[in-house]
Amino acid sequence: MIWFTRVAIFGALYSFGAVALLHWLCRDYDVIMQPLSYYAVGEFGWVMTTVFLASATSMFALARAIVLIAPQRFSIGRALPNIVGACLLIAGIFPTDITTNNTPETLIGLIHVIASYTFAPCLVAATLLLSRDFDRDARHPIFALAVSVWASFILLSLANIFDWQIGGIGQRVFLLLAMMWVIAMAMRLKDPTGFQNP
Repeated sequence: MIWFTRVAIFGALYSFGAVALLHWLCRDYDVIMQPLSYYAVGEFGWVMTTVFLASATSMFALARAIVLIAPQRFSIGRALPNIVGACLLIAGIFPTDITTNNTPETLIGLIHVIASYTFAPCLVAATLLLSRDFDRDARHPIFALAVSVWASFILLSLANIFDWQIGGIGQRVFLLLAMMWVIAMAMRLKDPTGFQNP
């Protein structure tokens, strides 16, 4: 089980580091408005593809660690990391289309967008449900991070609905908080003795 938590942590840390590197390598991209998926197209597209794959691996590893902690229990929250991982895997295989209005123009781009729009709400639900399952104390960092992920998702959704032109930075904040939650959750799983209701 510890091996899976380590993989989850490494995948999240790698994703954070690789995205930070892409911001430096691709300085012509507008981080305020353009989504991270745009990095998957172009000279350094392969780096962003590895981010998708590492993030997917991180979610699959987290899901496996959760099953090993409490194999007798099943909940929707415990299934969601696998769905999130599958969406990330699909998004990595099928790169987005770079367009002026962020609307897909090809089937490959459409598949990427569908995976992305499935990934985000599933990730939010996973953070909230798993934080509830494994630690009901609102003062614990896992729950606080889950609420932060939820709040950033709401703000990102509002930005997209009302065309606030901050979708790029909103997405980056959302994903940073999500990766922080993955790391915190994996570290918590390494020491299950304090769980209130595993």
